Amino acid sequence: MSDPLYHAKPNLQPSTTALQPLAGVRVADFSSNMAGPYGAMILAQLGADVIKVESPQGDDARAWPPIVDGMSLAHRHVGAGKRGMVIDLKQAAGVQVAMALIAGSQVVIQSMRPGVADRIGIGQAAARAVNPEVLYYDLNAFGNGETGRAMPGYDPLVQAFAGIMQMTGHEGSPPTRCAPSLIDLGSGQWIAMGVLAALLARQKGQPVQSLETALVDTAFSVIPYQATAAKLSGQRPPKAGSGNPIAAPYQCYQARDAEILIAAPSQRLWEAVVRALQSPALAQDPRFASVHSRSQNLRALEAAINSILSEHDVDTWITRLTQADVPVTRVSGLEEAVRSDVARERGTFIESDGVPLVRLPWLADGQPLAWQRPAPRLGQHSLEILAELGFDETQSATLIGCGAVVAG
Repeated sequence: MSDPLYHAKPNLQPSTTALQPLAGVRVADFSSNMAGPYGAMILAQLGADVIKVESPQGDDARAWPPIVDGMSLAHRHVGAGKRGMVIDLKQAAGVQVAMALIAGSQVVIQSMRPGVADRIGIGQAAARAVNPEVLYYDLNAFGNGETGRAMPGYDPLVQAFAGIMQMTGHEGSPPTRCAPSLIDLGSGQWIAMGVLAALLARQKGQPVQSLETALVDTAFSVIPYQATAAKLSGQRPPKAGSGNPIAAPYQCYQARDAEILIAAPSQRLWEAVVRALQSPALAQDPRFASVHSRSQNLRALEAAINSILSEHDVDTWITRLTQADVPVTRVSGLEEAVRSDVARERGTFIESDGVPLVRLPWLADGQPLAWQRPAPRLGQHSLEILAELGFDETQSATLIGCGAVVAG
């Protein structure tokens, strides 16, 4: 491949969607699984031309159930808005194609284990050699240090390492994973914010060449005050169950027919709870006199409130507590929440290729962002992108013939 090829620039048309600040920005997405792809998806929704690069075997996320119409729902979500290309980075010709893509991109995101990108020839130094202005984003699990670089990283591994599993669940329960992929999705959000911040900084004359996020950074960022308390005291935080040990009542309680969550972290709200429960004995109990004392007697308070709530159904208690201005809700299953009036009013789901996907949490001038395009099938846009990068039909046929590039 000739050197001028590496300096090809993307030919992009501005989006007509209102919130498209990244129109004209190309992102080469070499990340896999969940965290990096989620961040790149957010950038795609903001108008970036995100090119998802996969191995011939495809991203692992493609195989995660449930599968709808031959594509996993996970991949449909994190791949939405992107174009897809398959490059075999084990072949020298494949690396040349990857470098051509990097040369024509403003941002590179990669989530390979530390040292791998450098070894195969698409690391930061190699990327900057063909594109000095590229913003290079390195996502890893535990960092590039002597200890962290050897540690593998998936969401539950990081939750286990950072103490999150020991904080989650009820007293006496085994270590429990936070059910959503909190670390992966949180890291994706940091990636998107980081890219936006770096591009804005460049506009203000503040050169930013590279960014790095480790999954473990995200883990500590979602437990910031608990982490500081543990570092100062050397003590493990107690398991929180459905609540938070810094306030009470602030958890799930059992009514006669179902569970209810009451959130009353202040003294004013506690007094409102007492009125709604019509139980002056609670107010007179010294164990429950203040926010601090209630937090010190969580189990006793839970037993006392459950005893009172057992007298009526959830609907009755929601009415009484709501009338007293106490924050309260029924504890729903996900199958109920997704069909709720709130989900309908918020337009939580936006269709993509016939499948309802959860939209990004923005309303721009009152309207959600439509999905830019469905997630790509494996190698769907390989030929299209090769042509944009300057490869002629003969070169493209050669690359496909030797398997360096796969076209869907």
